[in-house]
Amino acid sequence: MGANTKFGAKEVMDVILYDMSTNKPSIFFDTLKTSSIEVTSEKVYARGGKGNAKLITWELNKEGKLTIEDALLSPKSLELISGVATVTGAQTVYMRQATAYDTTGATPVDKGELYPLTASPSGVIELAYVPKEAASGILVYEIENDCGTPVVMTNATLTGKTLTVPAAADKKLVVYYTFTSAASTETYVIDSSHFSGTYKLVGNTVIRNRETGKDEAFQVVIPNLKWSSNLKLDFSAEGDPQPTSFECEIMKAANSSTMIQMTRWA
Repeated sequence: MGANTKFGAKEVMDVILYDMSTNKPSIFFDTLKTSSIEVTSEKVYARGGKGNAKLITWELNKEGKLTIEDALLSPKSLELISGVATVTGAQTVYMRQATAYDTTGATPVDKGELYPLTASPSGVIELAYVPKEAASGILVYEIENDCGTPVVMTNATLTGKTLTVPAAADKKLVVYYTFTSAASTETYVIDSSHFSGTYKLVGNTVIRNRETGKDEAFQVVIPNLKWSSNLKLDFSAEGDPQPTSFECEIMKAANSSTMIQMTRWA
């Protein structure tokens, strides 16, 4: 490979983050849309003479930045952002039920908008889950008055998933309540006191040799990368799903001046 060999870089990297204390892989990203590296520095000058011209320049404060965009999220990538491990266990779930559910199986199935939640002539309402509240703590609205004035809960009773509200007889309803999820529920917590960590990054991609037209292996190693604690999640009714962007700081390695190492081989 000659010093003047030219190549093009286009393909996104597959990225591995290694725990710096154990040198074991923490996460593998293989669904990235972009992965870019930017290195910047500042300049200061000695000036003097007529016109106060620049005489000598120094460069300092070299900084590196890695930006990657991931098309998909995973529990592990959310852990990296929050600095807190995923919590597995039962959680309180807030439920707004406006349709009937099929509860014959292990998991309730929403029947959809063609099956509005409707009380029986005696006011019996079949809920999807067992509420945590007592009957008096459940909020029931007529569908046309959602979030307005609740249905009167006088003589309301609750047995398991069956809520009986005499004042709701034969009415189409929306019901607000909470229930306890299964013990296998995963919860991702982003709090105010934990932040993301620092990792060694290894990125693998290919570059195309201009002379041969063939792809050659290319690896980027960043020994000391401070992962970003910033997160933006886009929920949109239109357009393509938006990737999640991570902007990370490239630091100097602990035992050398290396910030980024790039290796190319055929």
